[in-house]
Amino acid sequence: MHLRQAGLSLVELMIAIALGLVLMTGVVQVFLSSKTVFSTQQAMSRIQETGRLAVDFLARDIRMAAYYGCYRPQAGVPSAALQNGAMVIEDLHGNFAEGVRGYTSVESLPGGVSDLGAGLKPLVGKTANVLVLRTANEVGLPVSNPNDSSGIYAYSPEPVNGQGCIAGMCLGSAVVVSDCFKARVFRLAEIPLAVGANVFHLRHNDNWGGGITPTQNFNTGEVSAMNSVVYFLAEGPTGTPSLWQKTNDDTALELLEGVEHMRITYATSANPEVYRLAEVLAAAEWALVTSIRVELVVRSIENNVVDATQPYTFAGAIVNPPNINGASDRYLRQVFSTTVGIRSRIQ
Repeated sequence: MHLRQAGLSLVELMIAIALGLVLMTGVVQVFLSSKTVFSTQQAMSRIQETGRLAVDFLARDIRMAAYYGCYRPQAGVPSAALQNGAMVIEDLHGNFAEGVRGYTSVESLPGGVSDLGAGLKPLVGKTANVLVLRTANEVGLPVSNPNDSSGIYAYSPEPVNGQGCIAGMCLGSAVVVSDCFKARVFRLAEIPLAVGANVFHLRHNDNWGGGITPTQNFNTGEVSAMNSVVYFLAEGPTGTPSLWQKTNDDTALELLEGVEHMRITYATSANPEVYRLAEVLAAAEWALVTSIRVELVVRSIENNVVDATQPYTFAGAIVNPPNINGASDRYLRQVFSTTVGIRSRIQ
């Protein structure tokens, strides 16, 4: 005769619950461990990508700083200087003969944060350096005819676009003309005017050219747009520190989230082995800068990525991030560093 079981005893039920809890605890621990590993790897991957891109952006523009076509001004030689190089269009868009200029932070800019635009929340302090680079476009237009007293003649296979620009040269923009022996900057006084088959007149109002003075005549050479590019740190829309870029008079653009610190030092032709901060350089030394060293700290977007506050080494010192509103700083960080030479100034 077989007895049918009608249920579980209390002891059996408690044992089953205990076993279930043990199994669930193990599953939850595995899940949390996997989630932590995934979050850390994802944060590290994003940090490395951000750092690589930030270095690429900065290095590309640093290499091309102080480029004026095939002409290379000679520092300290007035007769070989970039003509009209001190011209300023607006705010930091100007002083083109300088080529390179650094500032400790936005607080030391000539016009303060207003030089960068309205509505920004820039970072301040000695690890929020600002870098200004001035250069001509790599690709310009060949001079087609000798210039006259009011402007330069250039050949372009493309017509003036819908914005009234040609090869990046627009009404009011800065332009440089060079012929390998000399170069001059001027401001475009009107929309490029077609005066023949693919020939355009680039007018200025500076009363030069067309005479017998050799430095004012450009029979051959190239015409290019001049650009001023500013790199700085500011909070993004989400409150995360980011690397920003401002080109000419355009609105500043947020490039990369998570760039928390930027330290930039400079070496000159007079002292190529020593890299110094911007506030140490004298005004006359900016024309002698031949290479730039950039150091960046990139952090994760989310907090609580690491188990405890992560010290790191930056600018030769160990940094211990402070608490955030009483809570531990548990961001993941990585330091990136690169040294870039300025092509037009390296002999």
